[in-house]
Amino acid sequence: EKLILINDPQFGDVHSYTCPGCHVTYDKSTSAIADAVVFHCVTRRDSILGMPSQRSPNQRWVWWCAEPPWNTRYVFDKTLVNFHRVFNWTMTYRVDSDVYLPYSIDLSGSNIKVGKYNYSLKKGFEVLAAKTSLAAWVSSNCAVAERSNTIRELQRYMNIDIFGKCGTKPLFAAKWKTKRHFLIFRYKFYFAFENSRCKDYISEKFWRNGLGTGAIPVVIGPKRGDYELVAPPNSFIHVDDFQSLEALASYLNKLDKDDQLYGEYLRWKVGEFPGWSREIPTSRPYDEIKALAESRKWGTHGICAICEKLKSNPKPSVVDRLDLFWYGSGYSPDSEQFSVCSPKSG
Repeated sequence: EKLILINDPQFGDVHSYTCPGCHVTYDKSTSAIADAVVFHCVTRRDSILGMPSQRSPNQRWVWWCAEPPWNTRYVFDKTLVNFHRVFNWTMTYRVDSDVYLPYSIDLSGSNIKVGKYNYSLKKGFEVLAAKTSLAAWVSSNCAVAERSNTIRELQRYMNIDIFGKCGTKPLFAAKWKTKRHFLIFRYKFYFAFENSRCKDYISEKFWRNGLGTGAIPVVIGPKRGDYELVAPPNSFIHVDDFQSLEALASYLNKLDKDDQLYGEYLRWKVGEFPGWSREIPTSRPYDEIKALAESRKWGTHGICAICEKLKSNPKPSVVDRLDLFWYGSGYSPDSEQFSVCSPKSG
């Protein structure tokens, strides 16, 4: 049985993991004998201070991160310059990670209970019949200028209900977790705007708030190709595909009035694209395609994916420059832009 030590829990949270063939512990006294030691990017200080002093040659150190580079650098103040050749594996939402940990959820056979009705996400037009409102946005962080400005501009041309601190409709965190589906299911579109436009960063806004509730996500985030690599075919609308926000609003209003056209975005729900979750577009660089294919062998469930990879007895490896992997080529601690992210606007 393989032993996995979570040395730095994610934001201090402690969870129970059941991974066949592995034992997962938070007991730091096991650091010398663990097969893998996991360090969280936010909880871990920006140096090797406090890391285990004893390390066996076959032990894997794993750097775990679910935050985009903008957050790790400017919100949590992590330069990562002290981690040259320290870690063996990375575990992030990036497809070129050693262990792939996306925000995605299992969308097969999902059911949504709305009032007295129970809708299957697979029944596209049955879902459509239940939609009575046009578009929704949920946000508690109004400081990201691109998101707020985009919504304000779109409101000139279409109706948008805004929930949370950025709008007029209150939203309580406790109820949001349990009422999310009920709230968004009646909307045709959900604005899944990320706080950063960084490579592969597609968060729960897209998966849970959008696809997981039966709404079509309208996205701001990484490039279209990043979404196409992991999302169901023709399941989202990318803001960058339109010359103006007025043109985007016009298209959404057009879909609202044309059930047949809107239904094209629901075809994946009714099984017209079997196997989409296993297919990998060949348009991406070979190393990324290979990394994604490799990671899918271990699953996408984080700690248990580490377990599966450990059991395969992989060849020794080391992350030479963690800072360059995460922030991109040309990075320095004084960088105001990262090559893996689009420039911040506003």
